[in-house]
Amino acid sequence: MINVLIADDELLMRIGLKSMINWEEQGFQIIGEAANGKEALEIAREQKPDLIITDIKMPVMDGLELIREASGFLDSCEYVILSCMDDFQYVKEALKLGAADYLIKSDIKQQQLVEVLDTIKRKVEISSRKDNMEPYKRGVNYLKETLFKEMLSGFRKEEDFVNQLQTLNIRVRQEDMMLLKLKVDHFEIIRKKYVEKDEQLLRYAVINILEEIIPRKWSKEIIVENSAEYLIVMNIHEASGGKLHKDELGRLFEKLFIAMRDFLNISFSIGVSSIVPSFKYLKAAYHEADIALKSHFYNENGKVITYEEIAADAAIDRQDFVLGREGEKAFKLALESHNYEQFSLQMEQLKNQLHANLASEQAIRKTYIRIMEWMSSHFPSMPDLVSDNRSTYERLLGQETFDDIHQWVMDYFHQSIHYKRTLSGEPKSYADLAIQIIMKHYAEEISLQTVANQINVNSSYLSRIFKQETGENFINFLTKVRIDTAKYYLESRSLKVYEVADKVGYPNTTYFSKIFKKVVGVTPDEYRG
Repeated sequence: MINVLIADDELLMRIGLKSMINWEEQGFQIIGEAANGKEALEIAREQKPDLIITDIKMPVMDGLELIREASGFLDSCEYVILSCMDDFQYVKEALKLGAADYLIKSDIKQQQLVEVLDTIKRKVEISSRKDNMEPYKRGVNYLKETLFKEMLSGFRKEEDFVNQLQTLNIRVRQEDMMLLKLKVDHFEIIRKKYVEKDEQLLRYAVINILEEIIPRKWSKEIIVENSAEYLIVMNIHEASGGKLHKDELGRLFEKLFIAMRDFLNISFSIGVSSIVPSFKYLKAAYHEADIALKSHFYNENGKVITYEEIAADAAIDRQDFVLGREGEKAFKLALESHNYEQFSLQMEQLKNQLHANLASEQAIRKTYIRIMEWMSSHFPSMPDLVSDNRSTYERLLGQETFDDIHQWVMDYFHQSIHYKRTLSGEPKSYADLAIQIIMKHYAEEISLQTVANQINVNSSYLSRIFKQETGENFINFLTKVRIDTAKYYLESRSLKVYEVADKVGYPNTTYFSKIFKKVVGVTPDEYRG
């Protein structure tokens, strides 16, 4: 049995969790519960749980502090976070501290809880099988990584650190250096491929590529924060005296991006610190690289962001944002119009407003959640179109950048108005008729011209109307329908890839794989996992 400790200051939440499933049937037993982090910590010291399910916001000691403290004496304990919609920043911090997953308190379903527990069970089993690797963990690499983490967190003095350089064969020298922080983009999608195979495979692969691509002449050490985030501490001078120039650093990043894409099919975002003169300033360098990386929310994935570039922006106190009564009224009118162009205009104005008002990431996410709430009220019968067992709000919170969030909401509105029209049997426009034909015949050889012929309209006119009403061109819409259907078949696992390709209108499997990867970001085989 896997021992579980539940920590939440709400009694009803604790009762609800305990009553939601038969824990013992799932292979778990609840060994204790606590109303705050301090109580939970005391129980954890005595009972040594394998899993702690904790609320983030609690009196006396919160969930983040509980994880930090418990991690010091529970080497293999897993953590699952209970959070509210407004806690997203804290959830991200908890995941960085090593939490395995999170559940939205207002939206927990029995199936979601079971699936999270299944993932935990596999991790605990893998951890048990690796107990015989403990001597290795205490080897030089483990001690070296621990030393760097203690230095970065401020728990180790520079003098102690320097005394360990030779003993642990640390390659970085006590002179000018910089710190790079790398983060795997869209890690929640990537990690699905590695749940069965063990995420350690991903970590090993990433480290090997970094060691291989970064030339030996640059003295460096690589530290794994977690499966999604990696640190590189690197001298900017060669041992022979040559200096690492900015253009050479740019070429190095380009090589890294290409290698990660070609070998692992993943992309990275990178935060770069300013140059610091010694190990004493490593903590400051880490802080700078972390700030630079976090700013990618306002940019896009797969980019290198230096602290020097965003230092001025980092000093800006980003604000909360209130849409206001007039803005709310305009959005509701746009929703009622079912007009994509009108809604798109409102969304673009909102995006510009948020940028102009220097809105914080949390304020942006809360604003878009509010828009989603209005949409849910306006389209109450909208079905769940994605079968990944996450709520609509969880998918929205999972978007990594401002642009990702914006596009996701636009796509959701487009799907909603299309579904509403189909359900209501409204008189169909040429675009609706075209969509109807696409949905029925997407697996066949169809084109803008053949569809225009079927509904007796000029193809150029249909192209213009289709774009106006749906927000995308005919080919992109057809491709999206085909790829979304392909995802469904791939998830069912009942068909081979070439059979899926044929079923969605791509008789050439190679071409299908190329299109699928371009749209989804991974190949059909990788998507299936």
